[in-house]
Amino acid sequence: KAKGIHCWESAAMLGCADSRHFLGIAELEKMNPYRAMRHLLIAAKMGYEESLDAIKDLFSDGLATKAQYAEALKGCHDAVEEMKSPDRDEYKKWVGM
Repeated sequence: KAKGIHCWESAAMLGCADSRHFLGIAELEKMNPYRAMRHLLIAAKMGYEESLDAIKDLFSDGLATKAQYAEALKGCHDAVEEMKSPDRDEYKKWVGM
């Protein structure tokens, strides 16, 4: 398990949102919500919606503040907006997404 965490840490440092999310989940399992929130917030700001959902759950459970949830929501929305492009939209139409 430690080797898997190390691989996630390496990938997260290189900008992998999936790995950052899974590090957050691993921290939650270790009962460390502060560190989990940091990882999940970074992933949410990269546009990873599963992290946003996890932060929403933490907020519902009282483990995250309204400000943290708002920051994650805005960051995720901004990341998704940045990724939009006419070429991407055209491709989605072409493949039927």
